[in-house]
Amino acid sequence: MTLNRRCPLRSMTLSIAVLLCLIRLSLGSETPTGTSERIPVILDTDIGTDIDDAFALALVLASPELELRGVTTVSGDAFTRAMIACRFLDAVGQAQSVVAAGLPPREMPELAGQYQYGLRPARKRPVKDSAVEFIYQALKADPGRITLVAIGDLTNIGQLIRRHPESKAWIKRVVLMGGSIRVGYRGTPPIEREWNIRSDVEAAQAVFRSGIPLTVAPLDATVGLKLSEPFRRRIFATNSPLCQHLQALYELWSKSTPTLFDPLAVTLVFDESLCTMEELCIEVDQHGYTREVSGAPNCRVATRTRANEYLRWYVDRITAAMLSGGSAKQEPTNVASLVVRGGLPSRVHVVEDYETDIEHRWWLAGRLVEDVTSSGSTRACRAVLCRDFDGRMGNQQAIYRAVIFNPVPGPPMGPNTRLSFSYWLAGTDTLRVQVYSLSNGYHRHLTLQDLPQGCWQSATVDMTRARRGDGSGGPLSQDERIDDIQFYVDPQAKLNIDDIVLYDAARRQEPRPFPKHVHFSAWFDTGRQGHEWPGDFQIVPHEKPRTWKAARSVPKPRGEGQWIRLQLRGMRPLGENTHIRFRYRLQGTETLRVILANSQTNQKWGRVVDDPVTRSWSDATMEYHTRTTGKEGPPCIDEIHFLLGPGGELWIDDLLLYEPADTEST
Repeated sequence: MTLNRRCPLRSMTLSIAVLLCLIRLSLGSETPTGTSERIPVILDTDIGTDIDDAFALALVLASPELELRGVTTVSGDAFTRAMIACRFLDAVGQAQSVVAAGLPPREMPELAGQYQYGLRPARKRPVKDSAVEFIYQALKADPGRITLVAIGDLTNIGQLIRRHPESKAWIKRVVLMGGSIRVGYRGTPPIEREWNIRSDVEAAQAVFRSGIPLTVAPLDATVGLKLSEPFRRRIFATNSPLCQHLQALYELWSKSTPTLFDPLAVTLVFDESLCTMEELCIEVDQHGYTREVSGAPNCRVATRTRANEYLRWYVDRITAAMLSGGSAKQEPTNVASLVVRGGLPSRVHVVEDYETDIEHRWWLAGRLVEDVTSSGSTRACRAVLCRDFDGRMGNQQAIYRAVIFNPVPGPPMGPNTRLSFSYWLAGTDTLRVQVYSLSNGYHRHLTLQDLPQGCWQSATVDMTRARRGDGSGGPLSQDERIDDIQFYVDPQAKLNIDDIVLYDAARRQEPRPFPKHVHFSAWFDTGRQGHEWPGDFQIVPHEKPRTWKAARSVPKPRGEGQWIRLQLRGMRPLGENTHIRFRYRLQGTETLRVILANSQTNQKWGRVVDDPVTRSWSDATMEYHTRTTGKEGPPCIDEIHFLLGPGGELWIDDLLLYEPADTEST
């Protein structure tokens, strides 16, 4: 056995040798027959955009010929890409593998598509070193032995060469997916500007001129590697952590048939037998074309692949990989029954109906589906494969299907928290409903059983009955802040979720029924004005004995008294009959006008509050007939204006914009 030069010991005792052998066995890899050692590789990837990066990472982990020294990420939101890699590695029992991000975290990460997968749980995180610095230190510690496998743009390697030119001599080889030598994306001429090359032309030019040994998998050898449905079915039917998490990422991808561009580059590190290889001189021009030119060869290029043989080989290898992990099931706990929704809520904390993309950045798990048959809805959220977000008491060896919504900025609860939602379920009659407590730092859940399947249903649960997995934690208490709202079913089941309303139960003898549809809810206890709560107003603390915060009026831009202009964070479609309920304190005037406004069309619906109460807190409910005619479509608003008489000042809180139930409509 060859000693790793990162540990420059002069001798090895028997105990250390045995320990190293045990470590290798624990990683689930074996030294291939006929070779003396595995090939150390660092995978440089833009995982999170196309799905073939995930299939390439899976191949690295499934190949005993390779020793993964680390994963680095490149392009765009490189940190969230690194979190995808971290979660994938952790899920398949390879948490010891190092991940380094090409860029630091962004204030607002990407949350669409595969980026969802990298959000939570985050038991494993990237190292503090940047991708370039990590690669440099790894090469310096073990010069001449590490192969860099580049399956994204070449920015990281280009920066490495520029910052540390001495590192070129330490790289054994760069194997990359990129370029178009004689054919394009259709498998025929003309050549095209392949994405990985044209994304950073300067870096690609530096790599191809560097003198580093290069092996290239261009479009010529990769465009025909279509992973068709029969091949996918074999992979996703394999009940292994590796295949389950490949399926999880695949389901978040926006297309149907992957092309295994990047896995071929991984394969060429240790096996060229299914490809036609040529020694060529390749240069990258200023526009990002890879051109074959005369001169001494600088690349070993795969110009053709036996596609069907390769696809069979790939699927056989992935499905045979026996990495650690598992899908052990957890017995249902905290079994509960549905409750009656009750009347008009005393307060609505959270609402999400998936009819707009306004809160799309907070859909932490799930895919949007359209043309649903839920009452009054056209869109819902479909559960995707996901691990339990409860990293403390949840079963982290299992994978579920889940819909998870994050109600930013974490509202405080009332004394009687309820959760109402619509669901469509198939393949199971059991659904787990879970929330996270920001105040306490743990999750609570309820388990519902014997639910109807195959049709849309409405459900309401009493979240004060939710407990931790072991029954501890106590009930949700007043002023406790919560975060994620989560729905889990078995991975083989199907689940759609719609019309989420987290609310405090109606007051006693509330005569008004629960709303037919909730469009918007505004409270100002947490979050920032201009960010979570945009518009013209000031967020201020309540005066005792009231607690938390409210919105206070500010001078109008032209100095014509005060107002509150509340923006709804986007355009909200309304029903034919719209109500707005709010709590207010008015002083200095007896005039208060409330306007629903569309800032784009300048369409407005206005009402005056009759006989408003002054100098003390009171409630008001306004009714608006917002019906439109012809082909205009449903009415939409994105602002609510509160206009005051001269000398007036206004505070508002607990605003609810909703369509009343039929019995309340006029």
